[in-house]
Amino acid sequence: MASPATPTHGRRTRGGAGISIGGATADEEVAARRRRIDDLLDELTSHNPAQMLRSMRRWPSGPVSLVHINVLSVLDLDGTLPMRSLAEALDVSQASATGIVDRMEQRGLVERRHDETDRRVVLVHRTPAGEAVFTDLQKQRQAGLEHVLGRLTNDELKALLIGIRALSKARADAIKQATGMDAREAEQTLAATRRLGRQRAEAPS
Repeated sequence: MASPATPTHGRRTRGGAGISIGGATADEEVAARRRRIDDLLDELTSHNPAQMLRSMRRWPSGPVSLVHINVLSVLDLDGTLPMRSLAEALDVSQASATGIVDRMEQRGLVERRHDETDRRVVLVHRTPAGEAVFTDLQKQRQAGLEHVLGRLTNDELKALLIGIRALSKARADAIKQATGMDAREAEQTLAATRRLGRQRAEAPS
């Protein structure tokens, strides 16, 4: 039997709390991992909606609403859309979508054109000014992050970079599992997304 002074680190015992490994039971390790994941989720998903809204109200070309951002996001994802399809994507009536597009067209963010093959169909396009909204958002985001990163030490920056790269790899693995892409395709998808973000941030205003 070990004396009270005998170290217990690395000892494996069985009991009500599970297997003890390195002074902590397996159950305790699981609980600690869960707490770390919860802490990381809090950090990664924390945001300040009020700050974002204040920023959008101070837009150089005038206030931009969340509805406008939603419309521009749909057009960014799906490309030019007929008014009916845009209304369905926004989950609003066609009359409501028409009113939204009217206001956005007055701001120069979108424009309407008739379909060349069927003049009865009205297509909604993003304008260069509409595309610039995302460029400006990316620039603001990067400027804010650069300000915060500048407060970290070199060791903290190195540790953060290791963690972010591990997160990117895990994300690529998740994409691979969900879509059937191979690892190379999944990483290329994420790399393309990162390049697009940098291009938007570096584009001239």
